[in-house]
Amino acid sequence: MQSPIVIRKLKFDGSVRYEWEGELIEELDGWAIVLHDTSRHQKHDSKPSPNLEPGVGLHYLGLDSPLTVLFWFDPSLTFCDAKCDASLPASHSGNGFDFVDLDLDVIVLPGLQHYVRDQEGFAERSTSMGYSESARRAAHAGILRALRAVRRRQFPFDGSPERLIREVAGGKPGRK
Repeated sequence: MQSPIVIRKLKFDGSVRYEWEGELIEELDGWAIVLHDTSRHQKHDSKPSPNLEPGVGLHYLGLDSPLTVLFWFDPSLTFCDAKCDASLPASHSGNGFDFVDLDLDVIVLPGLQHYVRDQEGFAERSTSMGYSESARRAAHAGILRALRAVRRRQFPFDGSPERLIREVAGGKPGRK
């Protein structure tokens, strides 16, 4: 495994939504891929929330696109769901990566069933936090990118997270 890093999910006003320890697996074609394992990595959340379900996640952080995707697997490495966050592109920051969440989400369930979530929250926060016009466009572009990738079974919805999680969580070395 790689050295530990921290992913920081920020809101548009700069406040920290969470900090989550993980391990950088690789940077590939504009994505940073990070492993989160509930048995080893702490998540520090700014909002009280239920305990994180045991399991492992692969966090695909768009470095040049307005999208991050968290694939979640149970302890037996069965896919549970994926959350696609519309965001500003992630950036290197100290000991990890930061990304700015833009509130719109696509939730993807087994069988690639999916739906868009938080449209009302996006409308409210884009006004209350003063989203720029470019941030609003990025949010819509990120959601469209996620919907296209899911519907067309394109990366990262092409089965590669399922293969990668078995490599890295199953004890085999990650790709370089």
